[in-house]
Amino acid sequence: MQKRYLPIAIVTGILFLVALGGYLAPAGSEGPPVRVLLANKGGKVILDHAQHIDDMEGRCADCHHTSGSDPNPPACSSCHAAKFGKDFAISHQDTMDEKQCGSCHHAGATIGKFAHDEHADDYASGDCQTCHHDTDIEPEPQACSNCHTNGADSRPSLRDAAHARCADCHDDMFKEGAIGCTRCHERKTEPASEADYQPCADCHASPTDQLIPTTMAAFHAQCQGCHEKNGSGPYGDDACYQCHMK
Repeated sequence: MQKRYLPIAIVTGILFLVALGGYLAPAGSEGPPVRVLLANKGGKVILDHAQHIDDMEGRCADCHHTSGSDPNPPACSSCHAAKFGKDFAISHQDTMDEKQCGSCHHAGATIGKFAHDEHADDYASGDCQTCHHDTDIEPEPQACSNCHTNGADSRPSLRDAAHARCADCHDDMFKEGAIGCTRCHERKTEPASEADYQPCADCHASPTDQLIPTTMAAFHAQCQGCHEKNGSGPYGDDACYQCHMK
């Protein structure tokens, strides 16, 4: 009698595996995935991506923070590697979409929101040396770029020199981090073929693995931070089991 149930058990097992595969498999490239399986040393995580899209009312950029209004933003793992090293440095140029290049190599960043005339008006005495060098160095103020270049010499770069002087008056912006940058800088879309990309070290003194968090660090900071802010969903060290499966 038991043998008669064997075919039923086999068919049931096959159907279960097919259903499980469909549950875990991401959707096709024509649209955002329904669920995402995240491998992690703390245990795999199934992210209900479709539910998060509904919860965030389609604000993809809240998590995919380099996507802007892109309806198909890149996967988090495209920028946030499991580990940064020589392999990542070599492979990321081939694995990333060209539209993502500008998220790190921001060749299209401009100082468009900086109004020189307004700053001059703020100093009624006409004391240009508040930003430019004082009269002990030069009798008349020059353009910063006349002396401060991006070359590897003893002088600070234009970026470092300007930031050091601006911070004297705008300490609040610098405390805001990347958000404060938008008070002066504008990001414009620039085709990858026209961008003049520079090595990270030209602007950033910190190693790449400190500039861009790993996948695990990025998910923990972004996901748990949002959960805690909204007072719902798992967050905190004692809630790991709510996401991670052993």
